[in-house]
Amino acid sequence: MPPLFLTLLALIAGILASPYLDHRYLWIAFPLALAIAWVRPRFALIAVLLFGSGIRAFQETRPPVIADDGLPVRVTAVLENAPEFRAPGYYLTIRSIRIDDAAIEGRARLTYFPPDDAEELTKLFDDLALGSGDRIEVLVRLRQPGVYRNAGGFDYRRFLERRGIYWTGSIRNPRLIQVVSRGWHGPDRLRRWASRRIEQRLNANDTIEALALGMVLGHRRRLPAAAERQFEAAGLIHLLVVSGFNLAIVAAAALWLGRRLRLGRRGRTSSLIFALGVILTYAFLVEGDAPVVRATLMATFLIVGMLLDRGYAVGNALSAAGIVILTLDPMTLFDTGFQLTFMAVLAILLLGMPLIRWGFGGWNATLRHLDLPSLDGNLPVESADWRVSKRLESELANRPLWVSALPIRVTLFLVEAAIVTSTVQFALLPWSVESYHRLSPVALPLNVLGAVVAGIVTPLGLLLMLVPNFLAGPIATVIVVSLNVLVTTVEWSLQFDGATLRVPSPPAAVWAGFALLLIAAALVVPYRHKGGLIAVAVGTFLLLASLGAGDFSPSAPEHVTLTFLDVGQGDATLIELPDGKRYMIDGGGISSGGYRSLRNEGGFSIGEDVLTPYLLSRRIRYLDAIVLTHAHHDHMDGLFELIGNFKVGELWLGKNPMVPRYRDLLEHASAHAVPIRWLKSGDSVGGFTVLNPPAARQAGPRVANDDSLVLLLDTPGGTALLTGDLESDLSGAPAHVTVLKVPHHGSRSSLLRTSSDLPIISVGANNSFGHPHESKLPALRTDILGSIRVILDPDGLDVTFPGL
Repeated sequence: MPPLFLTLLALIAGILASPYLDHRYLWIAFPLALAIAWVRPRFALIAVLLFGSGIRAFQETRPPVIADDGLPVRVTAVLENAPEFRAPGYYLTIRSIRIDDAAIEGRARLTYFPPDDAEELTKLFDDLALGSGDRIEVLVRLRQPGVYRNAGGFDYRRFLERRGIYWTGSIRNPRLIQVVSRGWHGPDRLRRWASRRIEQRLNANDTIEALALGMVLGHRRRLPAAAERQFEAAGLIHLLVVSGFNLAIVAAAALWLGRRLRLGRRGRTSSLIFALGVILTYAFLVEGDAPVVRATLMATFLIVGMLLDRGYAVGNALSAAGIVILTLDPMTLFDTGFQLTFMAVLAILLLGMPLIRWGFGGWNATLRHLDLPSLDGNLPVESADWRVSKRLESELANRPLWVSALPIRVTLFLVEAAIVTSTVQFALLPWSVESYHRLSPVALPLNVLGAVVAGIVTPLGLLLMLVPNFLAGPIATVIVVSLNVLVTTVEWSLQFDGATLRVPSPPAAVWAGFALLLIAAALVVPYRHKGGLIAVAVGTFLLLASLGAGDFSPSAPEHVTLTFLDVGQGDATLIELPDGKRYMIDGGGISSGGYRSLRNEGGFSIGEDVLTPYLLSRRIRYLDAIVLTHAHHDHMDGLFELIGNFKVGELWLGKNPMVPRYRDLLEHASAHAVPIRWLKSGDSVGGFTVLNPPAARQAGPRVANDDSLVLLLDTPGGTALLTGDLESDLSGAPAHVTVLKVPHHGSRSSLLRTSSDLPIISVGANNSFGHPHESKLPALRTDILGSIRVILDPDGLDVTFPGL
């Protein structure tokens, strides 16, 4: 075990234990532990643990409270970096914030979304030429980042807080920005130059350019949403940004080039310093997260060790990198990126490399310095004979020796890449399932192809920026062809049924079994135990099969349960019955009025990013029916992903005009073989009674709120009335119900007279419509409480808020 690994574990233990220790005595105990460790070095790990706990307590701060009265405030701050464009607008991160001359700790993220038809405003923003270090004054409303508060969902607010970003704000007009002073824009100009140079010389379509910029410079946010979804489905999302793998490629290329340059009289020293300069420059250029920092530190340790004529242990370098990163920012421990990068490297060290040495160590030794006959005597007879035969074959055919060995080298490279990829994917399986809820059988071969393409594109992309024009064309052609092969292969692979599976979170027992498999693999591989390896392989296959096809659905509730989900300005309600049936009424979406559609720009989708993670985190694979109350976007858009990601028994519809988006939904349901049931007033289905629309109602040319399906659910624990966006009163509606989904997000225009013991309003925070109207209050609101779960227990309503 690397000596520094135990130190890293002690530091991690201290960070994890920090919330449970009394920090008043921590810094008293720390010097005592240091004194004891000076006399008894074996106790040094206790001092490291206390140090880890102390630095977390010192750095973990809570954001200060900013009074939010709904009005903008005058903010003076420094831009941390140049504005970053990603559809549909610009993103700015600010620090050193002052509000009305009062300083506050922390950072904020501001956005500016120019209107589609306002080129003048876009030009006005661009003309500001904002960059790193600029001090600006802006009129903006700061508030905590918005988040969809449903169990199992991605906590965007916590994600930003770990990066020290505590507030967000939307700039309404670039005229509200005033530049107080300018900073140094040198790094911004360098990065813009690098990006434009690659774009201009590639001259390819948006997807290819975005992939190249992502792999070479880390510009993931330029990738079209559809392509990003495909790469996520294929298990290739890590290829869209610069990672430790890309930096390792650059480091290897820099070391290779440095050895051949042999600059000056001290050639070895000069070449190593050159390589270190290339690595540090590249890391500065891409501004990477934890994977790049980790790889940069490891490469730096390697080169410094070579400069000092010291040995280099990868395990020690990895541990040292972790110690440095966590000492500077202990909260990085809780970042998924940090966890993934260190787990991936550990998988390669403990599983991938030992497997390669076990299976192909002989071939690697045989191929090493094939042109040196003097090494033949150090090898087994079979290996020496093969080397001699290859040299003779090359002489007789009058071709270079490397050409004769090329097929076996390529084959060996691909096999080793497959082994490394397999071990990394195996080790990262819990993150793939819990973070993305995906299992992609095509991920292994696609990742091997992706590694080869990234190995080609990364160094050639950097070279493309520097070479003269007459060399740029051939290099750009190789990059474009390589990326086209990757994109085409990904698109082709995903056409097959079962190429990618949406999987729910499994029970804890499954992950306990995985942990045992991982430990067993780490034990049997180094000792080359064939029987143990076969057992691990069989166990892994059974584990994957259970994840892909196992039924982990939660047991049916004892009483009827309604969960009003937080989908912003929209509706989505999950109803679970004691007989095991589950119904989703509406699927949220981005409203067509007052909200910019993010479905095709930026890739965000309520169905994919909010509803699907919620259902899969609850281990739900099957919905007996999906119900669309009416064809407005804030009720309908999320249903597309639900139909694609889950098994659906039926789609229930009322009477809606055949607008394009509604037609798309019908075609989408047909493509997934989902039966459609048309409902009208008086129908009874699945325990529901339909109160609207009337049988005689004809759909108009445009979608109307009164098209809404209105469903009454009558249970032993009470009644629930689900109203969509109904605005008119219903003569057949009960005068009183137990639970009322207040129509149209609490709009003033709703005339329904039904009273309720528990009115619930599904509404978006800070929406531009003024919902809910004060006449519809008091009521429970999803914008304040997040998701609202109501159990219709005959002994009394049970109301909880799972997202808080």
